[in-house]
Amino acid sequence: MIFWTPWTWVALAALLPAWLTLRLVENPIRHHRSLRRRPAAALGLGLTATVVTASQVAAAFPPPVSSAARAVHLEHALATARDPEGRLTELLGEAATALPRNLSPALTKIKDQRSAVYRDDCHVGYGGDRSPACEYGATTSGRVVVLFGDSHAAQWFPALEGLGRRHGWRVVSLTKSSCKTSDVTIVAQNRPYRACDRWREDALARIGHLRPWLVVTSSSEAARPAHPLREPLRDWQSGYERVYRRLARDADHVLALLDTPWPRVDAVECAAGHPLDLPACEQDQRDAVKAPLLREASRRAAHRTGVALLDPKPWLCPAEGRCPLVVGDTFVYRDESHLAESYAKALTPLFAEAVESATGRTGRDGPVAQ
Repeated sequence: MIFWTPWTWVALAALLPAWLTLRLVENPIRHHRSLRRRPAAALGLGLTATVVTASQVAAAFPPPVSSAARAVHLEHALATARDPEGRLTELLGEAATALPRNLSPALTKIKDQRSAVYRDDCHVGYGGDRSPACEYGATTSGRVVVLFGDSHAAQWFPALEGLGRRHGWRVVSLTKSSCKTSDVTIVAQNRPYRACDRWREDALARIGHLRPWLVVTSSSEAARPAHPLREPLRDWQSGYERVYRRLARDADHVLALLDTPWPRVDAVECAAGHPLDLPACEQDQRDAVKAPLLREASRRAAHRTGVALLDPKPWLCPAEGRCPLVVGDTFVYRDESHLAESYAKALTPLFAEAVESATGRTGRDGPVAQ
């Protein structure tokens, strides 16, 4: 006896398309003369390679998956807030545990976001020892602002360039991959990073010629000295001091930014694998500081040289707990250490307050400490 269930009808309905694909697709390909002349092993290898390639592409560019929730538009929320830092603190405390439905840009587009310093080849790679002439904002203005450091300085360019256009500053970009602010020779690509030392000296000389109104400087706290340091904290501090003193001598104002907190892994890739469980990818803020020794050395050097210092950690992490990957509708990181361009741009109002505090343009208390 045949039991006619709904699944029986589904099976019967599938027979016709299965027969058609066999006759019209599979058999013509399988019995084609060009394939008969080729060894079966080679054909199998080719098909396997095709499947593997397709799976790798699918893994690298996963389909967007998100929760059904919509999040507040971060850039607009901070731009219209009377107290941007206070508003950001609220949003950090309300960070989503899943990708919001209106994530902007989409997860698959975040790594493609690169600011003008990358698009224009202004950010110097490992081999270069001199920055090209790259100026943004009001390029004929007499008020010059310099961005100086490595890629963790370049990540702040979207905020600084926006302020330059708004206030009529000439923004000069001087950044180089993995080249630290501290005047200490480090290791890069398994050898002493001499190109960094030459680039740093050239950049400092150019800053001396520019006599800027403001220098904003920062660098990653991930570094290994090329030679053993007798007293690491003191030696790193001395390296920072030498650079900070030159900047303070040649510029009206200097704002040094400590490194941003690091995520636990590549944030975009992890979120692609855990779109509905972002806490699985988030770093506890107690572990988010890459190198506490370099951070303390920079703090001490800024204090001794009178340079304004900003710790951006409150812009990325709540008072306690994990540092979120998504704040409002905006993803925080683009990889395992750098800010996403859209997040840096959203922080422009807070960056503006930090600049104002560092330059003494207002009497407001900001996150900058002397």
